[in-house]
Amino acid sequence: MAASRRRSRKVSPGRRSDERRDKRSVPGPAVALLAAVVLTAVAGWAYSTSFAGAFVFDDTWAIVGNPHVRTLWPLTQAMSAPPQAPVSGRPVAAFTLALNYALAPPDVRDVMKPGGPDAAPGTSDRYLRNVWGYHFVNLALHVLAALALFGVVRRTLLSDRLRPRFGGVATALGLVVALVWVVHPVLTDAVTYVTQRTELLMGLFYFLTLYCAIRAGEPDLDATRRRGWNAGAVAACALGMGSKQTMVLAPVMVWLWDSIFAYPGWWRAPRRRQALYLGLAATWAILAALVAYEHWPTTVRSGEALTPWTHLLTQTGVIVYYLRLAVVPTPLVIDYQGWPIARSILDVAPAAALVSVLFAATLVALVRRQIWGFVGAWIFATLGPSSSVLPLQLEIAGERRMYLPMAGLVVVAVLGVYLVGQRLVARLVADHSTRRLVGQIAAVLLVGGVTVTFGTMTSNRNRDYWSEEHLWQDAVEKRPANPRARLNYGVMLYGAGRYAEAEPQLREAVRLEDSSADAHATLGAVLCALGRTQEGVSHLERALVLDPKYTLAYRNLGEAYGAMGQRAQAAKYFALAVDAEPNEPFLLSRLGWLLATSPEDAVRNGARAVEVSERAVRVTSRRDPMALDTLAAAYAEVGRFDDAVAAAREGLSAAGRQNGQEGTAEIAGHLSLYQARQKVREAQ
Repeated sequence: MAASRRRSRKVSPGRRSDERRDKRSVPGPAVALLAAVVLTAVAGWAYSTSFAGAFVFDDTWAIVGNPHVRTLWPLTQAMSAPPQAPVSGRPVAAFTLALNYALAPPDVRDVMKPGGPDAAPGTSDRYLRNVWGYHFVNLALHVLAALALFGVVRRTLLSDRLRPRFGGVATALGLVVALVWVVHPVLTDAVTYVTQRTELLMGLFYFLTLYCAIRAGEPDLDATRRRGWNAGAVAACALGMGSKQTMVLAPVMVWLWDSIFAYPGWWRAPRRRQALYLGLAATWAILAALVAYEHWPTTVRSGEALTPWTHLLTQTGVIVYYLRLAVVPTPLVIDYQGWPIARSILDVAPAAALVSVLFAATLVALVRRQIWGFVGAWIFATLGPSSSVLPLQLEIAGERRMYLPMAGLVVVAVLGVYLVGQRLVARLVADHSTRRLVGQIAAVLLVGGVTVTFGTMTSNRNRDYWSEEHLWQDAVEKRPANPRARLNYGVMLYGAGRYAEAEPQLREAVRLEDSSADAHATLGAVLCALGRTQEGVSHLERALVLDPKYTLAYRNLGEAYGAMGQRAQAAKYFALAVDAEPNEPFLLSRLGWLLATSPEDAVRNGARAVEVSERAVRVTSRRDPMALDTLAAAYAEVGRFDDAVAAAREGLSAAGRQNGQEGTAEIAGHLSLYQARQKVREAQ
């Protein structure tokens, strides 16, 4: 009888039903393809407005002014960047930017600015054709990350621990998590801000590391396929380490997943998993080498030497703010400089208490091997490295840091709503078939409403990136105490020639952060442009006290002293600027002109004028009229009038090719002097 009962349990109809349900929960290629199509279509809709986004902020150093992106060979150059650049020490991200540049149409790849009133016709269209490719790659990486997240969530819900409760809806819940995550507005900073591709790549490889590790642990795999998935996990982890330093805890998260979802306890994984753990741990050597190469600073804010401890205290308030943005994603800001620094735990007591409770609850859940412990560990492990372990220079907060943590928060929200909704519908609707229909309708309406709401917010936020000026104006309006936002908005207004509008922004930037050389230098330049030269000079000199290597201040001081007729001072500062930038044609020409044509004998130096002017002509390939005109004046100063005549005629030809007849009259006047064996002298 006992044997009969045992046989009956083996072949019971209920067990067959469970097996059939488990098999049905494993989607075929058609279902996976449908998920990919849905995620791609929804992400494409939400981010369709991102392709006109300008190169902003760190894009200047990572792309526009980075010579390394302009070549794919040698690979060591394409995978590197100038020191302290946003992609320095992040070779995978650096290489993708170089690849973007190489694949751009040749006639647009060097058009990095949208142009203005004085730009050549068609500049704006060419610029949009160029920047489109960078945004396309960012969006493609984001969609791939969403697909990987879908796979991770689905496989987790099909694990032995969760299959009894979620096996039948694992695919649907995984798709909902990925769908809500891919359109969440907080992620626009990582997707639309091109340089934050570092976050996208790291996030993609983080998800892939975990997904491949999960697949490698499936019990029915043969040795060859298991080795393949193991290799995929290690390769993804290595690529993530080469994308951004916050990948650091990915190997730990694989071990935690195994301990909570796959095996009966801590350190209970079978011996076949040891090779995977060792391979993942080995990728830390890559990260260590890259961090050592980059020499990441320990300070995180200009003028304030913050320790990891004070940064961590401050981060408790930032984390609570992130949690609020996850629920109500507004206002969104590109930059958070000026965030109040916590000097003691009393400064952030409520936030510190909340974060401490959440952290302690996570630890307790992990010790008890509860599933929510893994989600909490995911959030802290993906957010923690940039909070205290590897604090980032000049950046207290950044929405892009929520790229991976947001996945954990969305999982909590989706599973929580599913479980609560399931119970609520069961209480309200007695009939099983009706209950199922009501649940499905409610789910579609809720998911659709959230997706449309978040997608619309994301689409609207992307429009802020269309203009760098508008982006910084938006930051000033939302965070008026942010000195960097004030400075950058002032720089945009100054560049547009709107000096009167720029002045109050820059004065406020100086008031908020008097230690900023950038703010003083730009305010000085604006005041000089407004005719208040003496006041402008005082700010420019203050900038040099703060930063003696501030080349732009040297240049602006040269211009300011020249405008005041103090040519000796002007020559001094132009010479310092040339020492700092020895191949800058404008600086070489300005210095050469002063040394060749000043009415003051003490300022003129013909030999030095010839030296710098010849260099200006050389670096401009003899095509710049200003450089050729200056060289002619320098030759005349040392008595080489025949050479002066030849250089002036060459300058006339260059001016005619570039500007037609505009600008040729002055050079022609100088030419007549050289033909009469006379030198050029500036008026007193």
